[in-house]
Amino acid sequence: MSTTMSTKQELTDLTICRAVFALWVFIYHVDLYLNFSRFLGPAAGLIRHGYLGVDGFFILSGMILTRVHPELMGNAWKLRGKIPPFKLPPAGMILRFWGKRLARVYPIHVATIVILGLLVGLGASLGWLPHDPTRFGISSLIQNLLLVQGWGGSNHGAWNYPSWSVSTEWAGYLAFPILCYLTAYCGALVSLQVLVTTFAAIGLVFVLNGHNLNLTFAHGLWRFFPEFVAGIASARIVHTCADYAGVRRGFFRAGLGIGILAAAFGLDLAVVVGVWLVLFAFLMQADTGLPAMLGRRPVLDWLGRRSYAFYMNFAIAELLMSQFFQRTGWTPKDHSLIFAAGMFAITLLLATVLYMVVEKPCRRLADRWLALPEPASTTK
Repeated sequence: MSTTMSTKQELTDLTICRAVFALWVFIYHVDLYLNFSRFLGPAAGLIRHGYLGVDGFFILSGMILTRVHPELMGNAWKLRGKIPPFKLPPAGMILRFWGKRLARVYPIHVATIVILGLLVGLGASLGWLPHDPTRFGISSLIQNLLLVQGWGGSNHGAWNYPSWSVSTEWAGYLAFPILCYLTAYCGALVSLQVLVTTFAAIGLVFVLNGHNLNLTFAHGLWRFFPEFVAGIASARIVHTCADYAGVRRGFFRAGLGIGILAAAFGLDLAVVVGVWLVLFAFLMQADTGLPAMLGRRPVLDWLGRRSYAFYMNFAIAELLMSQFFQRTGWTPKDHSLIFAAGMFAITLLLATVLYMVVEKPCRRLADRWLALPEPASTTK
């Protein structure tokens, strides 16, 4: 396969993974209220470690960005072995990339902040205060608006608390052009070495954090960057083994088995390895241009395209359901089905509306405004 992978090849498997990761994180947060996982026996670990869905997003981001933005590699991959001059892509190309990524994440991010601000303001006028009013301070609002709340300045979930991971992703987007170019410049062998090093780094973070990878807010970058770089390096080496069907199937089966068993036993590091194996299997499948390994899954594909909006809205649903239960005097555990159904319905409704009204239009505008200029035509 070509080292400059086509962006038109099948990505259904990876889109489905986005849906699975978003649902995994959502169910984990619902379980924090209901603790229904206690009835699931050995499968309880799958729910209680649902925060690792975020790690899946981090790895996936590195893979997909490297795949769909080959222009940031320039001609570095063609010059390997010739000791070429180190020259980054043009500044205009990098700025277009940043503009498109900002248009991808920022509108939904701001929309959720506006909704939360309106809800908190309305609640305050009625004498209904959130459980932790300090979450909605001015300083944390400024950090959120600048997308730096996950860079070490805050140790608690202020405003839309899931957005700490979006802040770390934004840091990755800023660094991506040089990271992408470096992996292309150095070649597949170095990318493989980088991949091994990133997993060693993830292992070190795992050990230093008490054998746990649930680092958030001020510590999120330590969790994000090794996984993001692992995704970039994976996309650079995928062409070396993608054509072997046995390898693709083996990686998928091994990753699924390792991930499920490791989650059941609470081994975060092994879960991340399993997630990477599955994602790499799907990336190999996409590189071949063959149909999706999972086949057509319309519901999950539909949710996968809305996974970002879904992930960004469950905190709003949590606030609304918590206030409703507080007003009625109910407790989530005593009315678990109502709480879980309400959380899911509100999250899905908001995700659908914001995807259609905010995310899609903003992405289309950004694609139009930031499109590469058409090459000048020459006439004889």
